[in-house]
Amino acid sequence: MQNRGLIKNISLFTFFNVLNSAIPFLLLPVLTKFLSPEDYAIVDVFYNISLMANPIIGLSIVQSISRYYFEKIDLPKFITTVFLILCVVGLSIIVLSLFPLLFWTDIFKALKLPSTIVTLALVYTLFSQISEILLTLWRVSYKTFRFGIFRVLKTLVDLGISLFFIVSLEKGWEGRVGPQVFTAILFGIIAIGFLYKKGFLAKLKIHNTYKKEALSFSTPLIFHSLGSSIIGFSDRFFILFILGLSNVGVYSVGYQIGMVLSLIQNSFNQAWVPFFYGKLSDGKEPDKLRIVKITYFYFGILIVLAIIISLCTPFIYEHFIGDSFVEGANVVLWILLGYAFQGMYKMAVNYLFFLKKTKLITYCTLSTVFLNFVLNYWLININGILGAAQATLISFVVLFIVVFVMAKRYYKMPWGYLLKK
Repeated sequence: MQNRGLIKNISLFTFFNVLNSAIPFLLLPVLTKFLSPEDYAIVDVFYNISLMANPIIGLSIVQSISRYYFEKIDLPKFITTVFLILCVVGLSIIVLSLFPLLFWTDIFKALKLPSTIVTLALVYTLFSQISEILLTLWRVSYKTFRFGIFRVLKTLVDLGISLFFIVSLEKGWEGRVGPQVFTAILFGIIAIGFLYKKGFLAKLKIHNTYKKEALSFSTPLIFHSLGSSIIGFSDRFFILFILGLSNVGVYSVGYQIGMVLSLIQNSFNQAWVPFFYGKLSDGKEPDKLRIVKITYFYFGILIVLAIIISLCTPFIYEHFIGDSFVEGANVVLWILLGYAFQGMYKMAVNYLFFLKKTKLITYCTLSTVFLNFVLNYWLININGILGAAQATLISFVVLFIVVFVMAKRYYKMPWGYLLKK
């Protein structure tokens, strides 16, 4: 029964995440036809800035919900505290982001980037994080259909408006970024309505006890999450400075195809974490052995999927991607393998999250970030955009190995059971 329940939830999360991500993936032929590599690069830079802003907006505090949901707490007070901290910090950062525009305009012009890109990305991130509060609650309580419908509707609205602006009005990058910001605001407001209706925001007050608990867990994760984002997306910025904006666009299309595996491992992890925390809390030996067996099997599946998807790359580029972006096909396999190892890393880092060793996670991540910078600079100068993909793979492999060693050290599991057979 437990196996069927786990498989059911993994399947549902995967279905909704695949559906949610398939929609923008199917938009690729339109984007690569109506947007130039430079326009596509601006859209990708906007997206990457928002990803790197995620841990800074609200001090990564939304991540604390999935961990403390399993503690004996007053959940409405905890959620209210998280929401208010997110809003106060997020709005403050958005206001502060307006001032550098007065001094950095020439730099943005030199890089052919719009000067408002940072502020737009921050607004998008804040309202997306508000939605994430609601989505996290639905995820950890296995309200999978609500989770899926909300995400898919948000994506449909976003892309529907984008298609109108890009195809009918020929708005270029503005036709993609504008709808993303608008949709994030709209669904952030809807999420607030849901939270209020369920009694989570009835009394808008920051509760000091829960503020301390949430921030002690989440603050070290600022650097961890930021570091993870940098490892995954710093390559675009190195390409921008070394090879130019159009190469960012070419690379980004190949990267997006490679991120299909990120979608799969993220779906698995969303369903896995509540099950995993529950079993570790019980501490039963048969459950530990079962977790290890699932983990090894999952590692193998990720590698196999990376190879299978890479074999489809020539077909995807031939039939769906514009000619201006064809050079990006070479990076897809490297990105797929990188996200296979990121999926393995997530399985290992969950042990450290369970033990609340967020500082240790941060140290591991920041060390890998430094390696990633060195690799990007070195390999891009040698191999061009292919070097960026290679740097991403090496960084994720190193991060997985380091975190797996740490997890093995701090939480004893029967990892060697295969050797005893």
